[in-house]
Amino acid sequence: MTMMRSIRVSAVLVALIAVAATVLIAVPARSSQMHDGQTLQPGRPAFLDPAPDAAAPEDRLRAIVALIDRTRARAAAPGLSDEERDALAEMAWAQAEEALADPYLHERAQRDPEFLQAQALLLMDDGEDEDALGVLERLVVIAPKDPETHRLLALGLMGLGRAEGAVAAYRRALALDVDAAAEVRAHLAYALVVAGRLEEGLDESERAIARDPSAYIGHFIRGWILGEAGRRDEERREYLEAVQRERDDADLWESLARSWERAGDRERAQAAWGEVVRIDPSDEEAAEKVGVKP
Repeated sequence: MTMMRSIRVSAVLVALIAVAATVLIAVPARSSQMHDGQTLQPGRPAFLDPAPDAAAPEDRLRAIVALIDRTRARAAAPGLSDEERDALAEMAWAQAEEALADPYLHERAQRDPEFLQAQALLLMDDGEDEDALGVLERLVVIAPKDPETHRLLALGLMGLGRAEGAVAAYRRALALDVDAAAEVRAHLAYALVVAGRLEEGLDESERAIARDPSAYIGHFIRGWILGEAGRRDEERREYLEAVQRERDDADLWESLARSWERAGDRERAQAAWGEVVRIDPSDEEAAEKVGVKP
C-alpha cells in the first residue's frame, strides 16, 4: 500500500484550474531540451491535444496550465493501463515544454505561480522530487502568502522523506488559510506520524474529520494512523467509512483488503482485492489474490 500515492493523487483535485482552449494542433512530446535545465528523453511520439491561440501569449500560458492540469486529472482516473497513463503524462509534459521552449513564455512561466505549481506536480509525478523541490523553493519566493505554495512544498518534502519539514509547511498552509480543506489537515496528520509524532497525528486526524466528515481522505488517513497505533478494529472501521465516500482509490481498497486479511476474513479480503483490480488492472498482486491475469 502506498499512502503517498493516494496523497499525490488527491493533490490533482486540489490543483485543478479552469480548463480553456479548444483548437487541435500536433504537439511534440518531450522533444525539446528544456525541462527546468534538465535533459529530456528524446524520441517520444507526438500527441494531439487542444492548444491555445498563439496570438494571445497571456491567455496561452493560462491555457497551457489548464491543459496540464486536465491531462493529469485524466491520468489519475481509475481503470487506465500503465501505457495509457504514460501517454497522458507525455501529453502533459508536451504542454509544459511548449511554454519552456518559447523564449517569451519561458520567462513568464518561471515567474508564474500557477505554472510553477503545475511544473512541480509533473516532476513529482515522474519521481523527480529533488527537481520539484527546486521549483517549489522558487515558488515560495514568488508566492509566499499562497497556502497552495506551502501545501505543495509539504508534498514535495514528503516525497524526499523530510517529514518534519513537511509538517512545518502544512502548518504554514493552514495558518494562511484557516478554512483550508480537511484534506490539508489529514495530510498534516499523516506527516506527523511519519515524523514519529503518533499522538499528535491522531489528534490532527480527528480535527480533519471534524472539519469535514464527508471527505474520504480524512477517514483513510485516520484509519492508517489507527493501524500504526495497533488499533486494528478502529482502523478497519475508518477504511469502511472511507470507501462509502470514495470507491475509486486503489490504495484505500488495498488497505482494507489487508485489514480483512489480518482479521482472518478471506472472503471480504478477496472482495476488496477485486476492487483494486477493477481500479488498477495492472496491479499484479491484487490480480493474483483474485485469480486473474493482470
